[in-house]
Amino acid sequence: MDSRLTLPVNTVLDDSYRIVRVVGSGGFGITYEAEDIKLNMRIALKEYYPLEFGDRDSTMSVKPKSDRHRQTFQWGRSNFLQEARTLARFEHPSIVRVTRVFEANSTAYMVMRFEQGQSFEDWLAGLGRAPAQEELDRIVAPILDALQMLHAENFLHRDIAPDNIIVRADGTPVLLDFGAARRAVAEMSRTLTGIVKAGYSPHEQYSADGRLQGPWSDIYALGGTLYRAVTGKTPEEAALRVDEDHMPAAAQAARGHFRPEFLSAIDACLKVRHSERPRSVAQLRPMLLTQRQQAKREPEPLTRTRKPTSRAPQERKVSALAPRPTRRWPAIAAGLLALLGGAYGGIEYMRWQPTAPGVSRGNPADLSRPARQQADLDAERRRQEEAEAIARRQAELDLERRRQEEAAAAAQRQADLEAERRREDEAAAQRQAELEAERQRKAEEERIAATEAARQKEEERARVASATLNAEDRATFVRQVQHLLKQGGCYDGAMNGRAADTTQDALDEFVAKAAKKGKVKPARIELAKATAGDFETWLRDAGQVKGEVCAPPPPPKPKVAKSRREREEGANPRRERAEAVQRRRAERPVAEPREREPSSSGPKLCWGPRNEYSAAACR
Repeated sequence: MDSRLTLPVNTVLDDSYRIVRVVGSGGFGITYEAEDIKLNMRIALKEYYPLEFGDRDSTMSVKPKSDRHRQTFQWGRSNFLQEARTLARFEHPSIVRVTRVFEANSTAYMVMRFEQGQSFEDWLAGLGRAPAQEELDRIVAPILDALQMLHAENFLHRDIAPDNIIVRADGTPVLLDFGAARRAVAEMSRTLTGIVKAGYSPHEQYSADGRLQGPWSDIYALGGTLYRAVTGKTPEEAALRVDEDHMPAAAQAARGHFRPEFLSAIDACLKVRHSERPRSVAQLRPMLLTQRQQAKREPEPLTRTRKPTSRAPQERKVSALAPRPTRRWPAIAAGLLALLGGAYGGIEYMRWQPTAPGVSRGNPADLSRPARQQADLDAERRRQEEAEAIARRQAELDLERRRQEEAAAAAQRQADLEAERRREDEAAAQRQAELEAERQRKAEEERIAATEAARQKEEERARVASATLNAEDRATFVRQVQHLLKQGGCYDGAMNGRAADTTQDALDEFVAKAAKKGKVKPARIELAKATAGDFETWLRDAGQVKGEVCAPPPPPKPKVAKSRREREEGANPRRERAEAVQRRRAERPVAEPREREPSSSGPKLCWGPRNEYSAAACR
């Protein structure tokens, strides 16, 4: 299944070609119909996009599927470009015309003339009948001429098949989709994928080594194509015919519908052994085409030279009465043409076939001894050169294979290191996550414990605050209140711990005047009903009130007349302040610690040396 991503319609390449639609696809590329924007004409655009080791990314670039395929991908692209440049040299109506080649999207593109028509396979199916001999002759003759031109330049098609021949509206054919780049990739990657086509590829093409291939390989493929035309069936695969050949011969399967010589030539093209096939197009042409078609292809010169005759008129008259041997000349001409074709085919075969050691390409019987020796030396030299070339090629292939293996091993090592590093990073991340989870768990436990402790403390405080005080505890709190009230100058009674009206009035006066004096505003509490929490809150807030709260304002000082000297000397503020402090100290009575009347229900409380009111001061 072809899963390749084709270029979207209206994609513009090289600022010159706009994609119209996909025409077809093969194992190594995709062919589009496109518009030449500058020339306003239709063209065919073939993109190098191998199915097995190429892939298209989001930027529409074609790149190797992996680093393992990178070298093969680049090798195939290089041969794709070389094949396009080679095809551009051929100008023949039956060879697709290549006008340009360029690189874009990290791949290569071949610009070709857009051939309107249908494939030979579709043409056969559209007939609805067997093709006529004349129709096949009009297709075969131009293809033979095109192959002969290609073979003369040591260039093989390697993929002749019914789907690679376009039949134009006028019935003329054109060859498409050459396989030189695929063969180069196959030799490098040692794979047969894409270089053989079942039924049409000869047996020698199943080998990645192309040394056994030659014009006879294209001749086999042409024979398979014509076999499909005359029998309506695809030939049996060549690899299955090596041991036992069960494929019906064309001369038997299509007998009576086509020329016997034409059918015999097809069978000769489909010989499994390449040595039994015609060796060249020149040898095949007289086997496929009649003399009349040969004459159409090779018109005779317009002028002929005639030899003078010395026969007497009587002899000419006798000769005129004798039977004319005109019917023998076509047979003689056919024999001569066949002989010439065979000779030319032999020459072509010797040019393509490697020469065995010690065997000359000429006829030893027609050569002199020095010539034979020279021919033997030349043959030996050519054999050595070919052997050296083969050895170099094999060494290059071995070296390249070792490089690929080393690169693959290095890539595998790098992949292993990357995998190990990823595993270590994942393990470290896992450990870090576990530590973070443990830290969060401990923090959550501490938060829960702190919340629980705060809750218990609050509950305890609320319990204590809401608990009903007994007489002894209430007396202790009342004495502390009396002490603070006395410090504030609001209470001068006994520290008896009794919640009497005098103590309550002093507390109310303290609260009222403290609210007017500063920011601290102790709340009013009922001494006889307050809880422990109420006492604690009031004592805390009242303790923040500084100074005497209920002390009366000092009486105004009498004015003392100053002496003249003092008036003259002027007032001294510092001295005046010192004298005022001394007067206040002299006027204030010194408070002596005294033992207060003990409570009837509580412990004995006394004033301490630091103005503390506690039971410890009584000892």
